[in-house]
Amino acid sequence: MIFSRAIAFAALFAGFGASACPCVAEGRGYALEPAAWSDLPGDERPGEALALWRKTCRKVPVAPNLPELSAPAWRKACSAAQAGAADVFRRHFQPYRVVPDTAPDSFFTGYYQPEIPGSLTQSREYPTPVYGRPPDLVATSQLPGLTAARRGNGGLEPYPDRAAIEDGALDAVRGLRKLVYLRDRADLFLAQVQGSARVRLPDGRVYRLGFAGRNGQPYTALARILVQRGVATPAEMTMPRLIAWLRAHGLQKGEEGDELLRQNRSFVFFEGAIDRDAKQPEGASGAALTPLRSIAVDKAMWPYGLPFLIDAALPWRGDAPEPFRRVMIAQDTGAAIVGPGRADIYFGLGDAAGLRAGALRHHGQLYLLLPKE
Repeated sequence: MIFSRAIAFAALFAGFGASACPCVAEGRGYALEPAAWSDLPGDERPGEALALWRKTCRKVPVAPNLPELSAPAWRKACSAAQAGAADVFRRHFQPYRVVPDTAPDSFFTGYYQPEIPGSLTQSREYPTPVYGRPPDLVATSQLPGLTAARRGNGGLEPYPDRAAIEDGALDAVRGLRKLVYLRDRADLFLAQVQGSARVRLPDGRVYRLGFAGRNGQPYTALARILVQRGVATPAEMTMPRLIAWLRAHGLQKGEEGDELLRQNRSFVFFEGAIDRDAKQPEGASGAALTPLRSIAVDKAMWPYGLPFLIDAALPWRGDAPEPFRRVMIAQDTGAAIVGPGRADIYFGLGDAAGLRAGALRHHGQLYLLLPKE
């Protein structure tokens, strides 16, 4: 999720499926099936998505694996939007249904920014440190199965996994900051899954945490493990239930909660600052997220700034699924958001947003909008 940033509740149940079709650009994990606007549902508030896209469209997305994306056509559409033109998406963009090679449709989840208690100083009440980005952490694709590493003797070596970090592997890293302290590792895990958090300090101020990197180790969905153990069904395994299970089964070394956490080798690092205006968090793109308009995508597949149309039945306003037909802007990413047919919808700040985000694990159609010449 966020500024990750987002890693979302979807991170609990990473995985989905889709089938190939004779469409545009097969052979890269997905195909693009041209669609007609007349056959697609309308966005009930198209101006919201256009206003959001207008803020960032001057930066043309770089997408070597998406030759269909025309820079001149993008600039033309952006100019029209900047000039105040309405209906820019329908006039200047061609929709394509995203068809993953391994499933018939796309899979949607939700994420939010939680608020958790913490302190700028370590104490018995707040013992768990939140680490800033280590100076020796580097992104890489040179090590199989890893997305980051550390500089070692003569080259790169795998960065310590969660278990090693919990056991003190970062204690000797020079220049590594401890930004803030939380109640326990369950709260830290919550922040890491969501990719960000608002930390409420004892004096009432808010310290905002945003994604700054991760150790590059594989992500393991802990909720899936508990479902496989029969603790709950997939529908019952919400984020609050997972956090409660961790605490109830112990977070000290050797206890069940601790052992489960250690099975997720991925570990997220943050950047942080006192929040003076309580604004929405920034996504990994650097743009402020907008509830129910910003999505996290797989950045290996889609560059930030691309508009998409989601057509699905989702429980986005209440417990019952209802039509969700909106143009969304890719502004974030997350460790569990993997593959072309994955989108994580940002719901906003606080517990109410978390309730709605946590209920979202639904299939539907995802359309990529590409500018026309």
